[in-house]
Amino acid sequence: MRTLLLTALFLTFTCPLPSEAAAPLTISGPPIAESIPLMAMSQNERPWDQSFEVRFTPWHSPDMLRAMVAGQQVDAAIVTTAAASTLRSKGVNCRVALLHESPVWIVSAKPGPNTLESLKGTLLFPFGPGEMPELFYKAAMAGTPGDITTRHTSGALEAVNLLLAGKGDHAMLSEPLASIAVVRSRSMHDKGVPLLVKRVNMCRAWERAFPGHHLATSSVTFFGTKADDHELLQAFRTAHEQACRWVRDNPDKARELVRKKLPSLAAHLDAGAFDTFDIHTLSGKKAQADALFYLEKISEISPAAIGGILPGSDLFEAQQ
Repeated sequence: MRTLLLTALFLTFTCPLPSEAAAPLTISGPPIAESIPLMAMSQNERPWDQSFEVRFTPWHSPDMLRAMVAGQQVDAAIVTTAAASTLRSKGVNCRVALLHESPVWIVSAKPGPNTLESLKGTLLFPFGPGEMPELFYKAAMAGTPGDITTRHTSGALEAVNLLLAGKGDHAMLSEPLASIAVVRSRSMHDKGVPLLVKRVNMCRAWERAFPGHHLATSSVTFFGTKADDHELLQAFRTAHEQACRWVRDNPDKARELVRKKLPSLAAHLDAGAFDTFDIHTLSGKKAQADALFYLEKISEISPAAIGGILPGSDLFEAQQ
């Protein structure tokens, strides 16, 4: 009997309780295409093997995300690479599981060459001076003469509205808002609204400025104890790859999933923001090198934007 009791006590303190073992991985993302595979991973029925359950919760502002991370309400989230670096420098235990090459465009009121140096007139930035869109624009333009005036707005929607009102010549916009702006201009063109075009792909502009380097601006980053669970991070990466493939191959099912879990993104889809769901992830040592290079270039302009110091390779999952 004593042996049985000691065995029971040992199992109690060394094995996870059923509720702990079943606790889902809480992952957060904004209303962008990169969140769709995370929603797919949270489905009850999935056509791929996944050793963990996922609960997806959206974030709609950087402040909301910071509050969830500070309150330990999320295990992982889509954040900018610079934000992950900043959190690490402030003592938050975090690790980048995978990187995205997120689509960012300069949308223009007139067609022209797809180069930064060809832009003329006024370029609108979402958010104020020193925010990320302006920083990687400045990094890509370093040493290149330009004939452009910049103006800051209170957000991406204001930038779109000013562009449609003819109070700017260009605006730097992420997807899906870049595509939505183009679609809206077409529907309002008969009312004198300029016909907008997606003119400069910032991912390609970055590669022209820095040959051999991808614009690794976005990531899925894990926090707290989950950041040190390398087996979990590897399992996540494997499942995420399959979820991306499912989303790409099943666009109708993906749209229905978005309508259930993230209505704000569904509204963008219904407005014609996406034709396909092709998520561009970056992986391997090359992806880490691209991310560190990107952070170095941002740090040269604003060290505070990455937390004051360049992170080491330990910010990234070792086998990423």
